[in-house]
Amino acid sequence: MHRRIFAIGDSHSLRCFENHPDIADSTVLFGHNKLDGKTAFNLPRHDKKIQKISNALPDRHLIFVFGEVDIRIHIKYKNQQTGIPISELIRNTADRYTGYVEALRRQGNNIHVFNVIPTGNFSTPEARRWKKTLCYPFLASREERTDYTERLNRELADYCRLRDIPFIDIYNHLVDANGRRKKELIYDFSHLNNTTADLVLQHHSFT
Repeated sequence: MHRRIFAIGDSHSLRCFENHPDIADSTVLFGHNKLDGKTAFNLPRHDKKIQKISNALPDRHLIFVFGEVDIRIHIKYKNQQTGIPISELIRNTADRYTGYVEALRRQGNNIHVFNVIPTGNFSTPEARRWKKTLCYPFLASREERTDYTERLNRELADYCRLRDIPFIDIYNHLVDANGRRKKELIYDFSHLNNTTADLVLQHHSFT
C-alpha cells in the first residue's frame, strides 16, 4: 500500500476513510474489519488483533477510531448496572483507552487518536430495523449520546495532552449549529462518509 496514513478502528474507521486517495482503512489489508464493534474501553483485550494490524504497517501514521460504541451502548448501561456516575465512566474510558495507546506508541507505533464522531439518528426506519437485530440494550437518548460524546472528547483531549498523544480534534467541523451531524457528511443513520478524511487532512498535521 502506497498510502502513509491508515485508520484502525470500529466500523466508523471504514466509512470515514474508505476509498480515499490519501488515507486507507486497515480493512484493505485483510478484507474485513477485525475490530468492528469493539469499544475504546476494552481495546486492550484485543491487543493481538491490534498488533497484527500495526505490525503490517510499520512507519505509517495510524489513526485510531474508537469510542462511538462506548457512547451508544455501554456508558448508560454500565451506569444502570453498577451505579457508577456517568462522569466517572467517561473518564475511565478515556484513561484506559489512551493508556493503551500510550503503550503502543512506546513500541514505536505512530498513533493519532481521532475524536469520537457525532452521534447518529437512530429513530429512522432504517435504524429501527437495524436495532431489532441487536442483542444488547439501546438505552441512551440522542441528547444523552451527544452529551456523552462531547464529554468523552474533552476527556480524550486532556489525556492525550497528558500522554503526548496526537489528538485529531475536528468535532466542530463535523456538526452544524445545532450540534447535529452535518448533512453533507452523513453516510447512514450512524456513520459519516469519507469526506471526513478530507477534513482530517485539512485540520490535522501528520508529522
